[in-house]
Amino acid sequence: MSPNIKCFDLKEEETLLNVLGKRKDAERAHMLYRLMLVTGLRLSEALRLNVEDASRTKVDVQVKGWTRDGEKLARFKTVYFPKDLQERLVRFLRFKRRRGESLAPAAPLFVSRESARLSCRQTQRDFKKWLKEAGIEGGFTPHALRHTAATKLLKRTGNAKLVQRYLGHSDVATTLRFYVDVFPEDLKNAAELLSERRSCI
Repeated sequence: MSPNIKCFDLKEEETLLNVLGKRKDAERAHMLYRLMLVTGLRLSEALRLNVEDASRTKVDVQVKGWTRDGEKLARFKTVYFPKDLQERLVRFLRFKRRRGESLAPAAPLFVSRESARLSCRQTQRDFKKWLKEAGIEGGFTPHALRHTAATKLLKRTGNAKLVQRYLGHSDVATTLRFYVDVFPEDLKNAAELLSERRSCI
């Protein structure tokens, strides 16, 4: 894995979600972080979601993109919400209703205390607070949730092209640059494979 990539290990991920799951004042953060861990969305992409998106099985999200000449490119990627995430989103909408937040289709899914769309800056501040609450160190930012999703998917499938499409990278080279460095345990497994007694062809 690239040294520039910071992602949570399984214990850190579970600790963060468990701590948030027990806090009544953390329902918004819990939903947002879990959504990012499942979908691999960037923070800005997740915060652009509206209430109407929560009832869908898939959503087309506009993603950042540039041409090889450095020109900005408007692209969309399809994001799938698996059944468990859909059920959690339904519960989150009930939470929003109890708080008196708008459930109009075009209303933001994640809102601030001032009932405006939650900003990246506010989320970054909250993220630091919840990491401290969970006792997790390492200088993580919300982007670590996306990196965690990507590394888990690559580890489980070994398919860089799938990870590219899942994250919405315009070029698989971007995915390869960040995510295909071998994990230490892979080196050990490779040695074991090569040590097996097999006849040469």
